[in-house]
Amino acid sequence: MTSEPTNEGSKDAPTGYAAVLRNPQFMSLWIAQIFSQFADRAVFVLFVAVLTTIQHSTIAGHYVGAAQITSFLYVAFTIPAIILSPIAGVYVDRWSNKAVLVGSNIARGVFVTMITLSLVQKSPMAALSLAFLLSIGSQFFAPAEAAAIPRLVKKDDLYSANSLFFTTMMIALGFGFAVGDPIIASSGIGKAPYAVAAGFFIAAILLLFVPDSKKKVVVDEDEKEPWWEELRFGLAYIATSRTVFRAIFKITILFSTIITLNIIAVGLAEQVLDLKPQQFGYIVAAAGLGMGVGNVLVAQFCTRMRPTILAYRGFICLGLFMSVLGTLGFVKDHAPAVLHIPSFTYQNSLIAVPLLIAMLIGASCAMVAVPTYAALQAAVPEDLRGKVFGAQNTAMSFASTIPVVLVGVAADNLPGGVSTTLFMIGLPTLFAGWHFLRDEIKHYQLEAKEAEETAHAHSNAETG
Repeated sequence: MTSEPTNEGSKDAPTGYAAVLRNPQFMSLWIAQIFSQFADRAVFVLFVAVLTTIQHSTIAGHYVGAAQITSFLYVAFTIPAIILSPIAGVYVDRWSNKAVLVGSNIARGVFVTMITLSLVQKSPMAALSLAFLLSIGSQFFAPAEAAAIPRLVKKDDLYSANSLFFTTMMIALGFGFAVGDPIIASSGIGKAPYAVAAGFFIAAILLLFVPDSKKKVVVDEDEKEPWWEELRFGLAYIATSRTVFRAIFKITILFSTIITLNIIAVGLAEQVLDLKPQQFGYIVAAAGLGMGVGNVLVAQFCTRMRPTILAYRGFICLGLFMSVLGTLGFVKDHAPAVLHIPSFTYQNSLIAVPLLIAMLIGASCAMVAVPTYAALQAAVPEDLRGKVFGAQNTAMSFASTIPVVLVGVAADNLPGGVSTTLFMIGLPTLFAGWHFLRDEIKHYQLEAKEAEETAHAHSNAETG
C-alpha cells in the first residue's frame, strides 16, 4: 500500500523535472506509456495493411474498397472510446489500478498476436471485430494511467510530469503511425503483429514496478452501488465542479484542434506549400517540436501562474497562429499582383516560415494542455479519478470524429481551401480565448477582493 505524495519535504529536495526523473515509480509509468502509445498507433497501420490486402472484400454481401474499409476501421476503434470510456472509468475506480494497467496491456498484446490468424487475415468482419476488442482494452488503460500520475508525484511536480506525458503522447500522435510501415517492411505482415505486441508486453512488465492504489480490504459485492449509479455520481461531480468541467472542456477542444491540424496538414502541404501530400509530416513534425519545447518552458517557468489564465492565453496564441498560417495561401496567391513582386512558393529557404508558425502552434497547445491536465488531476479526489478521466476520454473521442468528417470537406470545397478553413478555426479560437480570459481575470479579481474583505473583517473583529 502506498500513500499519496505530499508537498512536505526537505528544502534541498529536487523539484520539477529533476524530481520526476529521479522517481523510479513514475519513470516506469512514463516509459510504459511510450511503448504503449507507439504500439497503439502501429496497430492501426497493421490493421490497414491487413484489410487492404484482402482481395474483393465484402461486408454484408457488398464490396468495399480500401478507403471505405479504412473508415470502417476508424469507426471500430472509435465506438468503444465513445460508449465504453465512462463505464470503464467506474471499474477503474473499483479495481486495482496496477492490475488494470498491467492487464489492459497484456490483453491488447494478446489481441494483436491474433492478427496472424488465417480467419482475421481473410475476413474483414473478423479483423474489424478484433480491432473493436483491442480498442476496449485501451479504454481501461487510459483512465487508469491518468489516475496514477497524481498518485506517484507531488502536487508541485504535476506540471513537469504532465509535460513529459503530453510530449510523448503528441510525438506518438504525430509520428506513431510512421512506425508501423517499417515494422511491416522489415518483418513482413505475418511477423509484424508479434513485433507490435512486444510493445504492449514490455509496457506490462514496466508497470509491474508501479505501486498499487488500493487497500487490501474485502468489500461485499452486494454493498456496492450498481455501476450506473457510480457513473451518474461521477458525471454529477463533473457538472457541479466549475474547475473540473472547464478543464475537461478545454482539453476536449484542444484535442479536437490537434486532430484537425493533423488532417488539414495534408491539404496545407499540397495547396499552399507546393509539396507532395505525403510530405505533410514536415508540418506535423514542426508542431510536435514546438509542443516539446513549449512543454519544457511551461513546466520550468509557469508553475506559479494561475492554470486557467495560462490556458486561455494559450488558446489566444493558438487561434492567432492558426490564422497566421491561414494567411500564407492568400499571401502567395495575391501578394505578387498587389505588391508587384515575382511569384514565389514556400520552398527552399521560405519553408522556414510555415514551419516556424507550426512550431508556435505546437507551443500554444502546450500552454493549454500542461496546466489544464495538472489542475484537473490535482482537483479530482482519487476515488473519482477513473470516472472523471473516463468521461474525459469519451468527450475527446467524440470530438475527434467531428473534424474527421468536416475538415476535409471544407478544405476541398470552400473558396480558399485550406487557408479559409484555418481562418474558420483560428479566429473563433482566438476570440473565445480572449473572452474567457477576461472572465477568468474578473473572477480572480473578485475572489481576491472577497478574501481581502474577509481578512479585513477578521482583523477588525480581533482588534475590537
